[in-house]
Amino acid sequence: MVLNWIKRCFALIVVLQGMLILPSAYAVDIEGLYQARVPVAGQTREERREVYPAALAQVVVKLSGDQTVPELPQLARFMARAVSLVQEFHYEELPTSNQALIEEGYKRQLVVRFDGDAISKALIGAEVPLWDRTRSEVLVWLAIEDREARYLLAANASLELESYLREQSSRRGLPLILPLIDLEDQMNLGFADVWGDFRQNIMHASQRYGVDAVLVGRLFRSPEGIWQSRWSLHQTGTIASKYWSGDGNSQFEALTLGVDGAADSISQRYAQLFSATSADSVLLTVTGVDDLSGYARAMKYLESLDIVTDVEVSKVFADQVLFRLAIRGDTAGLERAVSLGSTLFQSVDAVELSGNDVAQERVFIYQLLP
Repeated sequence: MVLNWIKRCFALIVVLQGMLILPSAYAVDIEGLYQARVPVAGQTREERREVYPAALAQVVVKLSGDQTVPELPQLARFMARAVSLVQEFHYEELPTSNQALIEEGYKRQLVVRFDGDAISKALIGAEVPLWDRTRSEVLVWLAIEDREARYLLAANASLELESYLREQSSRRGLPLILPLIDLEDQMNLGFADVWGDFRQNIMHASQRYGVDAVLVGRLFRSPEGIWQSRWSLHQTGTIASKYWSGDGNSQFEALTLGVDGAADSISQRYAQLFSATSADSVLLTVTGVDDLSGYARAMKYLESLDIVTDVEVSKVFADQVLFRLAIRGDTAGLERAVSLGSTLFQSVDAVELSGNDVAQERVFIYQLLP
């Protein structure tokens, strides 16, 4: 019986509940996942219809993490329907960091929100892997050499550069943070460490920020005014580092190269292929559910996961709830998705469950975090 199995596991789980349990990295739910911003010269209906396809392509890239997806032949008819997918739009002033666009006559940006369910279904039907909305933060160490000046970019040090990084973060759905460059950072890491891309020193200094991925950029302005950039993406574990480079006419163009390269690489690691026609069933026990608010928080979190299509309660015992989940990916994808959040912690490995009322199947055991 399920009830007897839960009782047998309770002794082991209770020991773990007394430990201090923290998620391994910070992750956030991406806001505006189905929203895009595109520059416009005016506010006419004709111009809106012209730029809707570009806005839709931006959302498709944000969902998949793959810049080539909007050009897939199997999505051509869907992409042509951009106008019919618009749910809401408004205008905003174009940020001053987009000086090149302003000089070309663009004055505003059109902010468009699309039908997220329709886009997700189309991508799943086209067998495009999707990147879950809960994504780990990426720490950016940026060393800049501008003629005589050499410095590391710190949080709140350059409003213009930081604002542009936020724009690019939103465009690709990649949460970025800058280091404080306070006394602790300065003791652990210097300009030369970042400029030389000394991985061990960089990853050691990054530990205080609790991230799984670190983006390292080196920007240099040549005598001709061209901004040359070299980029590295270092991730924890055994994942190999990625390296790329490129030039731009401005710091902003160079930064775009870095953000795009990081988003391309990280999305390949986390994007999952979902089934359009079937869903697997998974049992998941949540411990530490002491009251109704805890129960509601666990239920709401599980329902919020992109990989989960349905949540049912199978059993309730003491401070534990056994859920049955319908998922549209594999169990490895479920574990990755849950691990990125800060609501549940996998307290023990999945175990086999068998009884008179259920077939033998694995049960995943998680603890509800405070």
